[in-house]
Amino acid sequence: MDEEETKKSKDELEVKKKELDSLKVTLHELNTDKESWFEKKRQASKAISDSVQSIRDAKSKRNTFTKQVRDSKKRRQELNTLLKDKQNELLKLQQEKKEVSTKLDMRFDPSKIQTEIEELEFKIETEAMPFNIEQRVMKKIAEKKKLLNQSKDVSSVFGNIHELRKDIDRIRKKADETHKKVQLKAETSQKYHEELIEASKDIKDLRTNEDEALKNFVEAKTKYNDQNDIVKKKLDEIYDIRSKVEGVDLREKKKAKKDEESKLIEKERDVEEKIKKGMKLTTDDLLAFQAKEHMNMKPSSKPRNEKKNEKKDVKNNK
Repeated sequence: MDEEETKKSKDELEVKKKELDSLKVTLHELNTDKESWFEKKRQASKAISDSVQSIRDAKSKRNTFTKQVRDSKKRRQELNTLLKDKQNELLKLQQEKKEVSTKLDMRFDPSKIQTEIEELEFKIETEAMPFNIEQRVMKKIAEKKKLLNQSKDVSSVFGNIHELRKDIDRIRKKADETHKKVQLKAETSQKYHEELIEASKDIKDLRTNEDEALKNFVEAKTKYNDQNDIVKKKLDEIYDIRSKVEGVDLREKKKAKKDEESKLIEKERDVEEKIKKGMKLTTDDLLAFQAKEHMNMKPSSKPRNEKKNEKKDVKNNK
């Protein structure tokens, strides 16, 4: 190549380098846009995953409380049925009491008479009173006991009614407590159900965002790949021109160097494996180690910024 052709090639090389710089700026912008959409897609996917977990938790809690509501309702129904049976039994006893009282012409309540007797006896035991007054109280007690003796036929009825009323009060109290539990657990179950519905709505919006981010990422990645191909093509053009100027095929030189490095790396792995197994190293093994160290220490023939830019622009994308 004569001096004029060399000058022309160098001028063309400078033009190509400026074009490459401009292409790299665009490539960097496209990569930034691509990575931005990828991050948005990743965040949307994570938010969806979190929402799905929230739905699972809310559904599990809702189902637990829903089951408890069903069990409490069943228990409440059992208590209400028992309460109804007791009330029917009470009506029968009250009718029996009425019939017996009418038959004996009783106009008093034996349980009340018994209470009055106990109060009078307690009064005599605890109070100091004149003898004449004490006699009158004793006489009153005797009269009330006589009335009470006349009610022996109905006393058991009165006693049963009294115990039955206590059972009814106890059952009614349990039924009321169970009813409150039903209401409380139903409210809690509804709260988790609403959380589940809300999380489901969020997932729908998040999936829309995820789909949009994925679509834009794919488009940005396609543009980036196309631009990267243009950059590599421009690099090939620059290599071709430099090869003419320097009289060396740089691409073949680079490929040969890469092949040599790969062989040395493989050889180094073999040597390391031998060391691990305690095997004896040969002269070739030692030479391979020295060659690898020499290769690592050898300075690059290219300017640092040019080598860095070329490596960055032809990197593999996600």
